[in-house]
Amino acid sequence: MAVVLSILDLLLAVVFVFAGSTKAFQPVEKLEPKMAWVKDYTPRTVKLIGWAELLGGIGLILPGIVGLGILQFAAAICLAVLMVAAAIWHFRHNDNKGAIPSVVLAVLLLLLAIFMVL
Repeated sequence: MAVVLSILDLLLAVVFVFAGSTKAFQPVEKLEPKMAWVKDYTPRTVKLIGWAELLGGIGLILPGIVGLGILQFAAAICLAVLMVAAAIWHFRHNDNKGAIPSVVLAVLLLLLAIFMVL
């Protein structure tokens, strides 16, 4: 079970580091064709979301390496909250198909956090 959790942790970290760095370092104008939601937010907010995802992704891996599992748990919970907020945005804008990745990621993060505690 520990191996499965480690693989899940690593995969989620890669997803969030990649997604976060894309939002944090690319201009908002370049993101608009792929991410419709950026039109509703200021460039600063988009960058903030990107940095939150990037640091959260790092937070899923780094604390486990240095032995601070509670920070790993906190990163998983914070990213799950962020994904729930993203899913809510998609549902409110009648983009149910766009909400699926956010819901799946939130569930995986919550499962990861639960199994970290057990």
